[in-house]
Amino acid sequence: MEKQYQYIKVEKKGKISIIKFDRLEKKNALSEAMRAEIIDALNSLKEEKRVKAVIFYGGEELFSAGFDRDEVQAVVQGKGDYQQFIDSNHLFHQTIFEFPKLLIAAVNGYALAGAFDLTVICHLRVASKGSLFGHPEIRFGACPLFFPYMTLMGRGKALEITLNTGTQETFLTAEEAYRLNIINKLVEKGEVLNEAINLAKQIIQSPEYVVKQLLQVNNIFFNQVKTFDTEIDTILKSMSSLLGI
Repeated sequence: MEKQYQYIKVEKKGKISIIKFDRLEKKNALSEAMRAEIIDALNSLKEEKRVKAVIFYGGEELFSAGFDRDEVQAVVQGKGDYQQFIDSNHLFHQTIFEFPKLLIAAVNGYALAGAFDLTVICHLRVASKGSLFGHPEIRFGACPLFFPYMTLMGRGKALEITLNTGTQETFLTAEEAYRLNIINKLVEKGEVLNEAINLAKQIIQSPEYVVKQLLQVNNIFFNQVKTFDTEIDTILKSMSSLLGI
């Protein structure tokens, strides 16, 4: 029997698993509890030999508004459990970085803040035309990731994207994200999930060891985990200083 979760649904389509966000009343905001469920699901799928690829999907209307704003603001304002939030945040990103199987983000509507980060940490991204990406959290004092963007588009453009997509007027469109090599496949609305599934099916037709080796080489080439740890440490020290912790 498949494990049941409160904020996500895990669906199987042959050798592909879909982690569907199921918190639509909160715009699929990635709360600490929801992130814990995603971590648990990924750890289970990692051990399932039949599963060769995983797709993150928010639904037809939106992907996710990012980390739960109430939780983030509580931490920034010194009212929340700082260490618990940081530990949860770090484990969430680290689990995705180190996941050994193909990860694809399938985006409709918008992927903002931590959800934008989630998409760029995935190996590949499929988005529908008109979708939006941005970092509104920077406007209320939360720092986006930087390194994953730099690996996709270079330092200068990565700085622009992380520093200047904080309002709806400056959000990045899917069309522009495709031009910048952030998005791998740009499709019509309603085709995102099928396109992501087809992309995964095509890739996993190759011998498993070849796919796994290329994913490992990708991590080695960009030295993601080590660099990510350094980036997180820098952000934590800055936040600690800001909050007087």
